[in-house]
This record gives sequence, C-alpha cells and structure tokens, in this order.
Amino acid sequence: MWLLALGAGALLRGDLRRRACCAAAAVGVLLGAVAAHRARGSCAQRLPVESAELTLRSVDPGPGSGRVAALGAGCHGVVQARWPRRDTVAAGTVARVTARWEARRGPLGRADGTLVVGRVHSTSGRPGLVARSRSAMRDAIVARFGSHAPLVVALVMGQRGGLDGELRRDFAAAGLVHLLVISGFHVGLLAGWVALGVGVIGLPRRWGARAGALAALGYAAWLGWPAPATRAAVLMAVLLIGRWRQRQWRPDGTIGSSAIVVMLLDPWAITRIGAWLSFVALGGVLLATRWTRMAWPRRHPIIDLLSASLGATVATAPLAAAFFGQVALVGVVLNLVAMPLTALAVPAIGLALAAHRAVPAMASAYAAAADWLLDRLVALGQWGSDLPGAGVAGPDGLMAALPWLGLLLVCVVAIRGRATPREALRRLGWGGAVLAWAALLAPLRLGAARPAAGELQVTFLDVGQGDAAVIRTPGGRWIVVDAGPADARWDAGARVVVPFLRRAGARRVDLLVLSHAHRDHVGGAEAVLDAFPVGALLEPGEPFEEAAYRRVLERAAQRGVRWHVGVTGARWTIDGVTFRVVHPGRRWTGRGIDLNDDSVVLEVRWGEFVALFAGDAGERAEPSYLTALGPVDLLKVGHHGSRTATGEALLARIRPEAAVVSLGRNRYGHPAPETMARLAAARTRVWRTDREGPVTMTTDGRTFTVRGERTHATFDAADP
Repeated sequence: MWLLALGAGALLRGDLRRRACCAAAAVGVLLGAVAAHRARGSCAQRLPVESAELTLRSVDPGPGSGRVAALGAGCHGVVQARWPRRDTVAAGTVARVTARWEARRGPLGRADGTLVVGRVHSTSGRPGLVARSRSAMRDAIVARFGSHAPLVVALVMGQRGGLDGELRRDFAAAGLVHLLVISGFHVGLLAGWVALGVGVIGLPRRWGARAGALAALGYAAWLGWPAPATRAAVLMAVLLIGRWRQRQWRPDGTIGSSAIVVMLLDPWAITRIGAWLSFVALGGVLLATRWTRMAWPRRHPIIDLLSASLGATVATAPLAAAFFGQVALVGVVLNLVAMPLTALAVPAIGLALAAHRAVPAMASAYAAAADWLLDRLVALGQWGSDLPGAGVAGPDGLMAALPWLGLLLVCVVAIRGRATPREALRRLGWGGAVLAWAALLAPLRLGAARPAAGELQVTFLDVGQGDAAVIRTPGGRWIVVDAGPADARWDAGARVVVPFLRRAGARRVDLLVLSHAHRDHVGGAEAVLDAFPVGALLEPGEPFEEAAYRRVLERAAQRGVRWHVGVTGARWTIDGVTFRVVHPGRRWTGRGIDLNDDSVVLEVRWGEFVALFAGDAGERAEPSYLTALGPVDLLKVGHHGSRTATGEALLARIRPEAAVVSLGRNRYGHPAPETMARLAAARTRVWRTDREGPVTMTTDGRTFTVRGERTHATFDAADP
C-alpha cells in the first residue's frame, strides 16, 4: 500500500513522462497483488500430492501431455497434465481419473508442477466449438502425417509432449529448437501467407494487412493466448493501426506495448523463460536488422535473414546459458536453411488440413509435399547437431551467462549510433580484446577454464553390489556418478553416499550422473536429491520400467532439477576439469537391446590425468566409442568386472595404469576371472571395493595416487 501511496503522490507533481511511469508502477503493483492473491487459490497450489480421484476437463487433446482444469477441487486455473499413453482424451472432455500432483516451485516461489494421470475411469461431456476444433485438428494431423504427426502437432498446435526426445536434443543442439514451439515466427508466417492470399485474389493491400492481423489474433486466441503467439499477434495489430493512421512505428514502443498486453493477459508470464526469450529475441532481431539496413542500403534477403538470426542468437545467449547451459552458435547459419523450409512446410500443412475432408486427393498431395520438407528439416537438425559450434549441455547459472552477456554488450556498443561496417569491426576488435583479457584476469568459467588451485579427488564408495563415485573438483564442487543400490532393507544413498558428502563438507551437488536406469546404480539417487540441492541430472534417457528409476525422475522434477540427456558430444568444464560423454552416440544402433550397453560412458580430464567411467557398458558397446579415446590413467571397470565387459580391444586402446572394480558379495561371479586376466595382461593394477573398501584417487594433474584401506600406489599421468 505504501508503494501505491508513493505513486499517487508522485502523480501530483512532475512532467507527463514521470507521471506515466508512476502510474504504470502503481498499476503493476496492483496487478501483481491480484495475481499473487489468485495464485494462493490456484490448482497448482491446492491439488493433493498423494494419488486421488479427480474430475478434469481437458483443454488440449491427448494423448501425451496437455493442459487441464480440475473441477470440484476448490481451486481455479489450468495445470499441465501427463496422460497415460494408451488413453486419448478429446479436448473439452470431462474425465474422471486417478492422478497425483508432482509439485515443484517455479520462479519467485510460484507453485508449479505436473499432474500425472495414472488411470482414466470414464469420460463424458459435450466439448465446445473451440475444443472440438482442436481435437479435429489433431485427428486430421494424425491421419495425414503418420510418423511426422508429433512434429506437425508441435508446429501447428504448440504441443510437444509427443515429440521424440532424440529429435528435441538434435534441434536444441543445432539451434533450431525455436521451430518446435509456437513462436512469433509461426504467427508471422500465418499472417504473411493470409495477406499474400488476399492479394492473390485481387483485393487491396490494406485488406491483406487487416486479414493477416486478424488471422494472427484469432490464431493466438485459438491456442489459448501463449506469450510468444500473443506478442506476435499484438505486434501485427500495432503495425496495422500504425499503417492505417499513417504513423511510423518505433521498435521499442511496439515491443513495450505488446509486453503490456501479454502481462495483462497473464501477469505470471514475467516468470517464464519462454516469454523472456521471445521478447529478447525480437529486440535482438530489430536492433540487428535496423543497423544492417543502415549500413547496407541495398537490401538483400540473405543479409536480412542472417542479421536477424545473428541478432536473435546473441541477444538470447545469456538467458540460454543461464537457464539451459546451452548456446548453439551453429544455428545462426542453419536457420538460413531451416526457416525457409519451415516457411514452405507450414502452408503445405495448412492446405492439407483444410482439404482433409473436402478434397482428400488434394490433401494427400499437399501432405506429401509437407512430408518431404519435414524430412529435410529433420535431416538438417540431425546433421547440424554434430557440427562444430553445436550446442552442448554444460553448466548453467549466472557465471555461465557472464561471458555471453559480455559478448552481447560488445555487439551492442559496436553497432550503436550510425556506425559504419568498418567502425563496427574496429569496436568489435577492441571489445574482443577486452573480453579476452577479462577471461585471463578474472575467475570467469569460459569454455576451457584455467585449472583452479587444488587437487582433483575421486572416491569410489563401497556400496556393495553397485556403483557410486563422488568427484570433488579443485574448486570444491561436487559431482556424483551413480548412487548405489536401494531396496526396502538398505539404501546406499542414505547410508553411504549422503553421509560421505556431509562429512566432506558438501552443501550442494552440482551434477548427478546416472549411467543407466538399473537399481544398483540409481537406487540411492533419491536420497541424494532429498539431502542436497542438485544443479543438474544427466542420464541416457532410455525408458525403463523400474520403480526406483521413475521415482528418481519424479523427485528431480519436484525439486526443479534440470535434466540433460547424456549422449556423445556432451562436454562441459567445471573448475578446469573437463567432462565428456563418449557413449551412447546419437546413432548408436544397439540402443534398446541391452540397457547396460546404453550406459553413459564418461571421460574426466584434469591436466595430464584422464579417467574413464564405463558404467555397465559391455563389449558390444565398446567398439562404438574406441576411436574417441586415447590413453587413460584410471579406469572404472565396466559392469562390476563382468566377463562381457572391458574387452582386449578397449584395454589395448586406453592402456590404463590403474583400475577400480566396484562390487560387493554377489551371485553373478563378479569379477570374472577372464576380465581380471585381461587387466593383468594389460599390466593394469586393480583395486576392488569389496576388498579395499572405499578407494580414493587424488591428482594434481601430473601424478595421481590411488589409495584403498589396504594398499596404495602413486603413478605418473600419461600426457594424452
């Protein structure tokens, strides 16, 4: 109330601009208070955590995920729900279900989460016109586009729940993930094609602009007013009004007015990274293209498209690094091909859906053309994800964003004013030099950071028949690789891993790596997630019907832990220690045959020292990553010393000086005599956790010492 009173007092004096700012602040505070009050009665705040019978009205058609409203639960608002794969629920349908609420905290402490539907008991009700149109649209997409249906649903309806995880990863790494969501680009495409169609039939140009703007607004309303689509639709309306009133539009005023409309429709949009990315990307596009058109008066479509792509990428890079730990610079170039492909595919999709029932033959022809374009788009994403400059998941947070924030600042300074291309290059050169010196003199974690003072320590814990290792970086950060087994009688996470971390003074786990979904590796992870804040979770993303694995993923979602898929090419650096995933590859042909062979194989490099964590990957998987490896100093032996792992070809390639076998009393015959013989033939000294207890390795990057309860030895690290 005091802020409102201050704003009212300021209105009594000052110029018009100051009064407008004070009035806007007062209205913002009022809207924020109303939004906070309504949030306390939202379904995200009040839904029961335990399984319960609920009545839901679906907003989006299933299967997969979509928005729902809970009826009779004493709350309001829509939440995101995940439906069982076997159940397809039409939009607008009332369903009686058994579900549980997976709660988590969003930005600014706002309640958030996912409603996991376990069983659908019955459905009823008569959907409204908009709901029926959404269901009919999805049915037509499934009928016409087959295997491409999930991609088309994402492009047209903004629902990504059915998309293949591999496709998402490829598009994210290639910098094309914005094409998989309803963004301003899609809304602009719709408006542009509608305006072009009106012009083709001979109507005046002003009618085309009005029809395009109305189509954009109607489409945003049909989607449910998501922030990016709303922003684009409002921009279209503002441009139309400006042209009708013969006014020259200003980019900052246009972006500001669209932001106000978005916040009025949904005040909580300010907490969503998608809305921020949308507005920041638009600002980058406008700033870059305005300077390009000034510097090169003779406009060229390629130059316009390249400057727009570069502006959007650089502008959003700090946010992408801070929230996702991933910036894909290769997308600047790939978008030159991807965006025209999408611009051609979208109208083909629209015509195929429009003619679906009226003219089936014509619909099939348009669908075939769209399928061909989508094939090219998917191939481009797969190819681009393997190029140098593709985005690789790494550390996130403020420190990860600072270098990109510096680059953004340098670029803005370079083109400010009416700088000529030569002047812009001069400023970029000076700015690049300043950034380079800052990287050398300040403790910024830029790419391959300088080694921090201290030692790297790896402890292989004695968790019985299972795997659990704890890595302490030279800068005092903690990484956990697997967390041991857990069952009703004994939990290695609670009894071994968590106590070890607490005794060592850990307050946070920066990264939790789960090599694969078997219980002897993931069982204790739930206790780690409960005991410490965890920065990120990395695992191979291979679905497996294991209760412990599902509980870990659900607990990570509840805690708001960022999830990354461990695939070949993922690389990140923490305190100078480089972590690299060498298996499983995106093209790994053995995926799904044996879960052990799908394990994340992780290389850890510090100075001249190299360690390899092989998970449970066996001889079937080893040939797929041999060529990616060189000499290794320390090997975590694969699959607890099984006879089907750690083959001769692998040992001949990496020639480890020391190896650790993590195991306990078991009925499998681990470690196999054949494996121990191969290690002996390779002149590798072996430590076993069932005999030595916890085994600790420490290194300064030049030499390393391996110490168990009985024996220890020091080795020189082989320069890789």
